[in-house]
Amino acid sequence: MEDPEKEDLLAFERRLAEVVNTEKRSSFRWRLVLGAIFACSAISACHWVRYAKESESVVFQILSSHSAFAFSLATICLLILYGFNHAVKQDPTILRDTREMLSPFRLNINNQGRLILVPPQTE
Repeated sequence: MEDPEKEDLLAFERRLAEVVNTEKRSSFRWRLVLGAIFACSAISACHWVRYAKESESVVFQILSSHSAFAFSLATICLLILYGFNHAVKQDPTILRDTREMLSPFRLNINNQGRLILVPPQTE
């Protein structure tokens, strides 16, 4: 017969690993979106620079005539700001809080959500 405490710990470990993997999937999606927007920005920037060399007009006039570049530049700035905000608030908080909660029980977790038994400290 299995030990109920062991089953509870295994269920906790599975759920924690699921939460960590869900966070990794959403961060991969944001990286993909950011990469696509960055590629659009790079391509439209090349066209914008080529046009800017031929023209003597002010930067804002050039940006208004190249709306794709202006839109992708604004979008990439917003995505970078959102990504920094999300990374600072989300990832470390889950792992840090769980580590603090498990420390009295001589347990720790790795970055994938797996439980690690901490050996007792000898003084």
